[in-house]
Amino acid sequence: MTLTNLRRNGAKAFFLSLLVSTLACGGCGESGPETGSSPAPAAGAGSGTSTGKSGSLPRLVFLTNGNSDWWNAVETGMNDGAAAFGAQVEMRRNEGDTAGQIRLLEDVLSLPDVKGVAISVMEKDAPGIADKMKELTKQGKIVIAVDSDGPPDTRRAYIGTVNRKAGETAGKVAKMLRPQGGKVVAFVGTAAAANALERREGFFAGAGESFRVDSQHDAIEVFEDGVDKTKAMQNVQTAISKHPDANVFLGIWSYNAHYIAEEVSRFPDRRKSSTIVTFDLDELAVQDVVDGKIDATICQNPYEMGYRGVKLLKALIEDDKKVLGEMLPNGTDTIDTGVRIVVPKKDSPVKGDNVIVIDEMKKWLASKNLKSS
Repeated sequence: MTLTNLRRNGAKAFFLSLLVSTLACGGCGESGPETGSSPAPAAGAGSGTSTGKSGSLPRLVFLTNGNSDWWNAVETGMNDGAAAFGAQVEMRRNEGDTAGQIRLLEDVLSLPDVKGVAISVMEKDAPGIADKMKELTKQGKIVIAVDSDGPPDTRRAYIGTVNRKAGETAGKVAKMLRPQGGKVVAFVGTAAAANALERREGFFAGAGESFRVDSQHDAIEVFEDGVDKTKAMQNVQTAISKHPDANVFLGIWSYNAHYIAEEVSRFPDRRKSSTIVTFDLDELAVQDVVDGKIDATICQNPYEMGYRGVKLLKALIEDDKKVLGEMLPNGTDTIDTGVRIVVPKKDSPVKGDNVIVIDEMKKWLASKNLKSS
């Protein structure tokens, strides 16, 4: 190799290093509706992968617990984070069962070039999932939890909604909408999932005793659908006919919202006498909120989970103490991405600093090229 070639190659390496450094600094500020603007979506955003500038960039994999529209927002944030901080990223989606998530974990165990894994834990107490997460750590991969947490000894940190706090918010919202209390039926994909348990417990803590059946029971019944959307719809139909005294319909997972809204609205008198509170803003549920079929939804920030998840994994892999000190100060292991309460109109009885009307929320979604959150 000639001296001229050596100089040329050295210059290329210098400018590539400078470019990567500039991208990383450009994303140091947290993004999202409460914290400022975010970078434009990476090329191929929404496809499930973003390779950024391949080669020496760390390969990261996000493993979901289901395959609802909600994950599209995580994926967009993930791809934007890859462009901002310099990473190769990929999302692999589970179809809502524990065995499927274990298979995804086994697949990642077979990939030696994967440096970091972010997982939404299907069932916190499922030994197969916890064991595989520990195996990933023993293999030298960095493991964090997003959206739904696992046991603390299976991951380095959790990033997402503090689900018990979000549940308490939902309960307080229900109390504002229905001061006299009510009888609750709840709907969820997997009742044993950590986020489902914590939201439900938080809801009744926030709503108070007037929403409980008695001291031993909170909801009249909790309907589990196994992430089968046909079953989710049927569960609402069953609840309407089986429990004529139920007047609070609680949707714990994102897709539950639309089926509750659709089925309850078929009975105008029942809808008029009932309160509907849900979580997240599924694509189909956006119009339901606009139409007043949902009274309030506790909306997480999945975009931030993906965006900050990439930033955190990269910092952990590189042991970047400056970034880690900013993201996990004072030895904490949790990053709370917060919630907003989305209501149909400004005249809603639901009040608070984090309340946003659906029209404003739609504008924010459009700014991120998203249809759901």
